[in-house]
Amino acid sequence: MSANQTQREFVFHKRVYLTDTNAEGNVYFARYFDWQGQAREDFFRQAVPDHMEILGSGTKLITVHAWLKYEHESHVFDEISIHIRTTSLKKMSMELEFTYINDATGKSIAIGGQKLAFADASGNLIAIPASIRAGAATCLIEPETEAWHMELLKKRKTQHELIEALTEDEKARKR
Repeated sequence: MSANQTQREFVFHKRVYLTDTNAEGNVYFARYFDWQGQAREDFFRQAVPDHMEILGSGTKLITVHAWLKYEHESHVFDEISIHIRTTSLKKMSMELEFTYINDATGKSIAIGGQKLAFADASGNLIAIPASIRAGAATCLIEPETEAWHMELLKKRKTQHELIEALTEDEKARKR
């Protein structure tokens, strides 16, 4: 589990166990949502220093929308890396993108996303707390690449191809 500042992403590592699989021997579809939640929580734990204070204040994290697209199966004892990037950071909401990669094959096995909002202890929507905004910004796709990123998604590039293209673009800009 690590924040990678040069790639502007957070990586959560997961090993598949028997409890994650179905009778066919592949990962049960709902597990990907469980892992998405675990990865998101670990991202906030590491990127937001005062996360316990925020939780203790009664601030609620609301998942407005979540989605997954399955690309390849995964099986028991596969090692998976879940890459998280912030794709949108607004005053009242943010969006995270999740790319599930099989570490042994390098294949993208799933892509997903979440739109998040925040509420106070009474349930009233609030602006994203400053420390959460700062943590999410560490993995924000740079504004100049966001339009390019969206164009690639429209062309139905897989998330793995997208990460490779963004990495190559970053390397080219550093030259």
